[in-house]
Amino acid sequence: MSDEFEVVVICSGNRFRSPIAEATLRRETDGLPVRVESFGTMDLRSGHALSEALELAPTYDLDLVAHRSRPLAGQDLSAADLVIGFEPIHVATAVVGAHAQRGHTFLITELVAALEAGPPPPENGVVERARAAVRQADEARNAASGAAPEIADPMGGPAAGYRRTAEGVYSLTSRLVELLFR
Repeated sequence: MSDEFEVVVICSGNRFRSPIAEATLRRETDGLPVRVESFGTMDLRSGHALSEALELAPTYDLDLVAHRSRPLAGQDLSAADLVIGFEPIHVATAVVGAHAQRGHTFLITELVAALEAGPPPPENGVVERARAAVRQADEARNAASGAAPEIADPMGGPAAGYRRTAEGVYSLTSRLVELLFR
């Protein structure tokens, strides 16, 4: 096992939701032994974050100018400590197509809810604490009933939809960092 906690964020195009979550995770875990990457389930050419993401990022003190989208195809996520998606298809594609461990792969809404519902894991160092939290969340998920809500892609919708989505992604990601690493 690595001395670093690896988080992978998956969305459809890797141009709006996952870049916001990735940048938030990077900023909030700066100085911790955490590595963050993001990918998209769609096989798109590398591109910048969407203009809407670039416009909204400064609201959260994020800089997405250097972000370039990357497809999930061909990636092996079997060693990732945590894989986060926004829709069920992201989770399924990560597990089936990229070999992410099912017990380490969650919708972000499902993960935050499970972590909030359980006791905090023991303080055994940042990486071990986060790994214990993921195990607890998986156990809670297996005991839960009902589907967790997804964070839909705002693509093609009104500006207000992009703002709501960005706020939801940012808030959930910030809360996730608190629950895993603080």
